Amino acid sequence: MDSQLFALLRAFFALTPPSNLALPSNINLPSINEFFVNDKLLNQHFQQYPPSSQYQKRFWKWAIENLEEMARRGLPLPNAPPSQSYITHFWNFHEPLSEPPTSSPMQIDIKDYYTATLLESRTTIESGTTGLRTWLASFVLSQYLILHPNLVTSKRILELGSGIGFLGIIVASLQQLLKTSELPASSETGASLWLTDINDEVLARCRDNVNLPCNISSSHRDVNYLKLDWFESLEEGPEHPSPLAALIHEQIDPELILGADVHSLAP
Repeated sequence: MDSQLFALLRAFFALTPPSNLALPSNINLPSINEFFVNDKLLNQHFQQYPPSSQYQKRFWKWAIENLEEMARRGLPLPNAPPSQSYITHFWNFHEPLSEPPTSSPMQIDIKDYYTATLLESRTTIESGTTGLRTWLASFVLSQYLILHPNLVTSKRILELGSGIGFLGIIVASLQQLLKTSELPASSETGASLWLTDINDEVLARCRDNVNLPCNISSSHRDVNYLKLDWFESLEEGPEHPSPLAALIHEQIDPELILGADVHSLAP
């Protein structure tokens, strides 16, 4: 696949506003038409985990206008993505998660990429929480772990404030991928992952996203989900050991604790 068409495919799955997109100028229209049909409309991943109908209407309106060269680009298109939609991120071990579209022609083998798909809110606050969408810090920390996978492979990992599970999907996928490629099938890696959040709705969404069949994380056999209230740690004292401390040290016993953009209102 041409790199510019792949950039357009990635932008489509990531709900990039159509007003920010442009068709490649050096690729003929029959090739672009074929791309739209085979790599978008007939794409099995797209059919099973489609962007919202609202986004698709805007995208295809933009695509048709461009393909027909009916230059009515003065019409304003909504820039805000819909409140809730599947969103898919392409990633591999060689480039950033948010690699900008390239302008130089080259061939991309889409099989070289893994995907992380989530159902998430695109508004800042929904149902009284900010936890129903993925924030920048999760992308940054995920990229660091992708570049340094030895930090999480074959380890017991605890994530605080897991939100809807993007970082959890990446960590679980890394544990699965490296277990498959580097260790015998019968090997017990001891890799485990605990995903925690204080909000029940957010934690349920996290579980659903991690277990989407299209995500490698869905095959991980030791992913655990736990409602965790950090304020319980304030109750700790000589006469009242914190149940939170006992849980972490005795049950989870993490080798690494992850947190992306986490903070507490506690004084």
